[in-house]
Amino acid sequence: MTLQFPGGVALTVRGDLRSVWTALEQFFLRRGWSVHERGPGRIDVERGSRRRSVFLGAFAGAKFHLSAPIELREGPGVTEIRYLWGESAGRALGGASGRARAARVHLETAGALEQQFGSDGRLVEARRL
Repeated sequence: MTLQFPGGVALTVRGDLRSVWTALEQFFLRRGWSVHERGPGRIDVERGSRRRSVFLGAFAGAKFHLSAPIELREGPGVTEIRYLWGESAGRALGGASGRARAARVHLETAGALEQQFGSDGRLVEARRL
C-alpha cells in the first residue's frame, strides 16, 4: 500500500465473526495496541500516549497516540473487517506531521493485517475505503 490518506481498508476473510475477532485481537495486542470491544461487531484499537501527544504533537515518536474503530460484519462463510481511521487521523494532536505519521502507521498496520490473513489462506478480498 502506498502512503495516501484513505479512510480505511476493508478485508474480507474466511471465518466466523468470533474466530476473526480473536485473530484481530491477537494481531493488535502483539503490536502493542490496546483492544476494546464496543458492542456487537465493533472493536476500538489504540496505542501510544494521548498525554505525550498533546504536549509533543508529532514529536511524540513511537508514543504518538493513535486510535481507530474496527467494524466486523459476518456473511456466509466470511467476515468483513472494516479498519477505519479517516483522513484527519492524527491532525488534532500533531498537525500535518501528525496526520502523515498516523496515515503511515495505519497503512503499515493495515498492510500487515492483510499479509497475516493472506499468509494463512483466509484472505478473500482487500480494498481501500
